[in-house]
Amino acid sequence: MPFREITCNEQGLVGIGVDITERCNRDCLFCFAERTPRDMDWKVYERIVDEASLLGFPELYILGGEPGMRRDILDILRYGAERFPLLILVTNVDFLANGALCQKIAEIEQVVVAAQRHTLAGDEEAHRMEYLLTHGNHLATSHAGWKNIEKYFPPHRVCVQCCILQPVVKSGSIFNVFRWIRKKGYEPVMEFTKEGRDFVRGCIFDVPQKQMMKVLEEFRRIDREEFGLPGAEILTPQAYGKTCHMQETSIHFRTNGDAIPCVGFPKLTYGNILEKSLEEILAHPLRQHIKNFENWIYGHCKDECPYFKQCTGGCRGSAFDIAGCYRASFYYCPHIPRKRLTIADMIPPTCEGCPLEGNPSCNPRRST
Repeated sequence: MPFREITCNEQGLVGIGVDITERCNRDCLFCFAERTPRDMDWKVYERIVDEASLLGFPELYILGGEPGMRRDILDILRYGAERFPLLILVTNVDFLANGALCQKIAEIEQVVVAAQRHTLAGDEEAHRMEYLLTHGNHLATSHAGWKNIEKYFPPHRVCVQCCILQPVVKSGSIFNVFRWIRKKGYEPVMEFTKEGRDFVRGCIFDVPQKQMMKVLEEFRRIDREEFGLPGAEILTPQAYGKTCHMQETSIHFRTNGDAIPCVGFPKLTYGNILEKSLEEILAHPLRQHIKNFENWIYGHCKDECPYFKQCTGGCRGSAFDIAGCYRASFYYCPHIPRKRLTIADMIPPTCEGCPLEGNPSCNPRRST
């Protein structure tokens, strides 16, 4: 089953993302999430889930931090499963090394696990890479967690996430993981790496645009030549064969109940679920602008790219991080003609008339 955005109701609503915690047992260099001791209060979670269910959202995404840090994770999942036909649990998999807990989660039939994996190996090189990427030695729990997932979850309820980073590309481990995914019948989520606390575009771990395209082409070659699959139709970030439409169809809630367009826009809010109903939040004027991507996105993605309607301008959070403008085309994309266009060309020439004009989080880099 595809990862996220596989169902849609009559109103065009798809998913609700919920950060149930900002705690995590890892310190991954590629993580863009805020890391604090905060957990979402149960009443906040309950209100979000109840209202989203009444409005007919078909998908619920359980996120963090690391959701497994919550001792009441089973209660959280069971409550969601009573109200949603599909729950996607996004995890680093360490807590699923507990076989009994993994089995109990697998018994909740609505739960799909979307779990991280960088390598299949357990040798010294794999340990070095794991430490480099996660600032810790998590291979033992990762491998144990995956053994439990293989044991208790049917293949159609498993997604495997792997960020496209230099260490996993140069070592070839990302391609080994991809082949293993296909052999198991799991869903691959091989995704580009978003900017974060310790990861910026152009750093030694980054994969430049041309190299990214070669990686995506190799995934497609493996699909076609080794597994007899059609392969991805288009090769663009956010992930191999996948695009993201969270801002048009879905909404994300932070631990304090703030509603934001997606994880990439933490400083833009449509209101708080404790102060406004979900229906009011969905009707927020800014959301009406943002979800209309054909008018919202500026530049090459809209004007020239043949994939615009499928991709809708690329990862919006990353486009903002690069250009400082929420409306910018996604300059990281390998389809951008970089010899002709600069970051400044991705940005509207003026902020006049923009609904975010004067917003303190905007910082358009027009002089780049």
